[in-house]
Amino acid sequence: MGSRKLVRDLFSSKQLLLQLVQPQQVAESRLPLISSNWILSSRRFSDRNESSKNVQGEAQSDPKFKQSINELKGKAADLKFAKEELKMRTKQTTENLYKRVDGAWKEAEASLKKGRLLTGATISLLIAGGAYASTVDEATFCGWLFNATKLVNPFFAFLDAEVAHHLAITAASRGWVPREKRPDPSILGLEVWGRKFSNPIGLAAGFDKNAVAVEGLLGLGFGFVEVGSVTPIPQDGNPKPRIFRLREEGAIINRCGFNSEGIVSVAKRLGAQHGKRKLAESTSTSPAPDDEVKHQGKAGPGILGVNLGKNKTSEDAAADYVQGVHTLSQYADYLVINISSPNTPGLRKLQGRKQLKDLIKKVQAARDEMQWGEEGPPPLLVKIAPDLSKQDLEDIAAVALTLRLDGLIISNTTISRPDPVSTYPVAGESGGLSGKPLFIPSTNILNEMYILTRGRIPLVGCGGVSSGEDAYKKIRAGASLVQLYTAFAYGGPALIPQIKAELAECLERDGFKSVHEAIGADCR
Repeated sequence: MGSRKLVRDLFSSKQLLLQLVQPQQVAESRLPLISSNWILSSRRFSDRNESSKNVQGEAQSDPKFKQSINELKGKAADLKFAKEELKMRTKQTTENLYKRVDGAWKEAEASLKKGRLLTGATISLLIAGGAYASTVDEATFCGWLFNATKLVNPFFAFLDAEVAHHLAITAASRGWVPREKRPDPSILGLEVWGRKFSNPIGLAAGFDKNAVAVEGLLGLGFGFVEVGSVTPIPQDGNPKPRIFRLREEGAIINRCGFNSEGIVSVAKRLGAQHGKRKLAESTSTSPAPDDEVKHQGKAGPGILGVNLGKNKTSEDAAADYVQGVHTLSQYADYLVINISSPNTPGLRKLQGRKQLKDLIKKVQAARDEMQWGEEGPPPLLVKIAPDLSKQDLEDIAAVALTLRLDGLIISNTTISRPDPVSTYPVAGESGGLSGKPLFIPSTNILNEMYILTRGRIPLVGCGGVSSGEDAYKKIRAGASLVQLYTAFAYGGPALIPQIKAELAECLERDGFKSVHEAIGADCR
């Protein structure tokens, strides 16, 4: 405080002296005051300066002062060292950041290169295919196109699983996939629910969730294609990543959680496709071949199934399924109630005897109250899980027989992790397991359900099918129809004609004249 007062006094005296040079503005009576203030301030400044020197001298001779000085020097040295270390770390951080950026750039370049290779391979195939087509008949060229997809399909393995799936759907929706022109072997034809199937091999729900590629997928040669699951209200599903490959085991773990554009969007899309087909039929001058007419469904050649799901936040599951029936059943050759996905909380509880019975009654009533033509209402199926107890299976069979359910799909994905899947780190991811590891447990459940229902309800075998032999085993276990998904994701379009040819060979090998004769052969 004394120093501040001294400065104020000096400043005040200085101002007064500046005014003193202007005698006309300063009164004579103030001169003594100016003089005394200046003298007083000068003395105070001199005294304080002298005192400061004395204190400084005494402090320098004090051991504590010397110790403080040494400590300050030590801290200064530490500060200098810290400064150098910070400089070094900044340099290292900059170098590391540069390396990461450079690595990311190289990775991006590699991805771009892969994309160019994929595009180049596709264009090359198209050019080569065009040249080849001019020299061979349609059937031979069709076979060449399917085989050519084996060259392109491996490139999808370099992509994220969901990105690869999106590209596959886009390709099918835009007609960038081969179209099967060869008739199916007559031994594969069969009739289920009054619908004629050219072959029993179908694509399971989950691949084309929003019905964007129905025409392209049926054109690949599937006997039927099932779209969905479709929820009443659009929902994004679970956060990404949510699809995990186990390529070595031919398996996939997914927890998509019914990601859907909603029934309104799907209904508009199916309605447009339906109208387009009707218009083409009415304007066509040449009648379609008898075989093609026999195997036509509401989506054209092949049978179309629509798989219905419930919204994650819905409290009334029955209302969700009823809404799906009212909106989408007019476009479906058959309907599926999906109550077995492991990725929607509480959904599998609907497989209980009472819950299932109440649900089916409400959905059947909603379907039957609608107006139908000569063909009648679409068949109603229920898709069940493979993780069911003996009692659960008995309850489901009893409900299905009592309510005259049109069919069961066996099965959905499993929450179990059988060996050797359990040894992989990705096995710790939540979600449903599909693919080859699911084949044996799902086929066992299929066989047991065929026995429980006494073969009176058509069953669809789904889970782990990757060859014609697998499809044949499903049929012998009790399946009228067979679905695949994971194997198609890995094998691509070329797998479809391969499975059909192998299945026909299996039937002929064991003396069966049709698929019907082989259904449930292992249960007799």
